Parts: sequence; structure tokens; C-alpha cells
Amino acid sequence: MQPIEFDKMVFSNLELRKFAMDIIQKKSEKNPIREEKNLGLSVQLNNVYVISDYIFLDMTFKNNSNLSYDIEALKFSVEDKKIHKATNNQSIEMTPLFQLNPQKHFRKNFRNIYVFKKFTYPNSKVMMIRLIEEQLSGRTIEMRINYSDILKADTF
Repeated sequence: MQPIEFDKMVFSNLELRKFAMDIIQKKSEKNPIREEKNLGLSVQLNNVYVISDYIFLDMTFKNNSNLSYDIEALKFSVEDKKIHKATNNQSIEMTPLFQLNPQKHFRKNFRNIYVFKKFTYPNSKVMMIRLIEEQLSGRTIEMRINYSDILKADTF
């Protein structure tokens, strides 16, 4: 007898968009997995989903100030958890395969889904998400996501 092994599924952008729309139509959770607040901004990781070899991050950005927010960049990277004074810091930049709404500006609330190819990293590292503003003030907010949050991902 031979075990049946299915090929890893590769989804098109249209299929990824359909999955992301299904996630968006669900109400965002009252208790996000992670939340960071700074300078009138807040970032929430609502949930993490997994389908085949794809990881979906459901995120909400809130602007509590009266100034609108112009997004210069939203960066995802895997970095060392603890940085010692005399050591090198290794940072690996990650680019999403797909994002539902590629938006450069928001006033109050903005919810989006980011899709990554399956990835792993050791417990000594964290995933960093940085939202950087275009203006001189450069309101920036960072969120650290532990690997345990990714491992607890839901399926749908």
C-alpha cells in the first residue's frame, strides 16, 4: 500500500481575493490576538488563518487623531527578539504575496488582509510589523508577533 500524498495547492490571485473577502465579511473579533497603541494610532492583529501553504493576517489600523494618515510603507520582517549591545541584529524582510486593499491613505479605520507563503521562524525571533507615515512627523507604530500566535492560526 502507498500513502496518498496530495500536491501542495497553489492559488491564483483571484482565489486568494475570494478567501480574503470571506475573512473580511466575518466580523472582526472583539478580542484581537495582539494590539499596539502609540501617537493616536492603534494596530490590531484580529486573527491569523491558514489555508494549505498560505498564511492570512487579518489586521485593523485605527487613527484616533483628526489628522489623516498617509501610508509611506507597511513593512513585515522577522527580527531577533532580544538585541544585545555588541551583537549584530539580523532582520529578514518579508513581502506579502497578496493584499486585499493596497491603500495609501486612511482617515479613521482601515482593515486589510495580508497573505504570505508559509513561513517559520525560531522562538528567539519575532515578526515585526511597522506602519510608517509619509510626513515629516513620521508617526510610526510597531507590532511584535510571536511565533506561537502564528501556530495558533485558524482554518476556514
